[in-house]
Amino acid sequence: MYREIQMKKIFNNTYLLGVVFFIIWVFLSMVYITLINPYSLEFSQIIYILWIPFFIFYLMVGWSMVRCVISDPGKVPIYWGVLLDDQEQKKRRYCLICHIFKPERCHHCSTCQRCVLNMDHHCPWIGNCVGYQNRKFFILFLFYINLTVLFGIGIIAFQVYPIIMDLIFVDWRLLIEKYNVIPTLLLASIILVFGVVIFNFFLFHLDLVSTNKTTIDTLEVRRNGNNPQIPLNAYDIGFKENWLQVIGINSWLWPFPMFGESGRPKGDGVRWERNQNQLTMTEQNVTHRTQTNQNQRSEMTQPQQRV
Repeated sequence: MYREIQMKKIFNNTYLLGVVFFIIWVFLSMVYITLINPYSLEFSQIIYILWIPFFIFYLMVGWSMVRCVISDPGKVPIYWGVLLDDQEQKKRRYCLICHIFKPERCHHCSTCQRCVLNMDHHCPWIGNCVGYQNRKFFILFLFYINLTVLFGIGIIAFQVYPIIMDLIFVDWRLLIEKYNVIPTLLLASIILVFGVVIFNFFLFHLDLVSTNKTTIDTLEVRRNGNNPQIPLNAYDIGFKENWLQVIGINSWLWPFPMFGESGRPKGDGVRWERNQNQLTMTEQNVTHRTQTNQNQRSEMTQPQQRV
């Protein structure tokens, strides 16, 4: 049902259509410049070899993107939270828009008009939220983009290397007229700039997954500042366990944008294991801050009593 709804939205999403067009344009440009109409055949064998992983990673980019677009990011189980005993907690967790109770780390997306389990952010480029059930696909999407950019730059580098050498030792005006290298250099520049941006974004999300945080978590930490009553990262239960909650428990399926019955993320997206050390440190910080405030108040009242 969710896939059918997402498929209908694709043609109404300008950002998503732009990404699809860009991916197709880069691929066709690479085919034409390096295979159909190459400038030089000096490194043709190396270029052909590099095209094998480049093509494979390009397919993985497409596969991962499709899974990001059509996969449900995480749906709150029906009737979850109805039997919660704590009335204050029920009020705090109730979504006035969806009219459901939200588990911890669940947030409402104003764009998708729904609540998403372990919501990281809404990505307009895929027209979908990134949440508990499709976060792995999003990470793989970024990962394979970086590999594709790396091999793409390598292919173009071997393609233009002879031309660059000629530019150094021969009249560059004649070479530009002969080879018309401007389209190739322009394509390389676009891919390089795009790769740098995606690489930094990928590193940011690697850090989030490694520490069991989401983009929303980091924004909440910035908003709350140095509030001692809020743990800095209560869900960080170790590097390995953090990753298993995203990429699944079957290591054979980690490179692929799929889960299968044996490779689902660890947990259920509703109940989350907490780092007891972080909670203990938070309690100690609260106690220390309370004692400090009490001492400051007592020091302020003592001079008044003496007077």
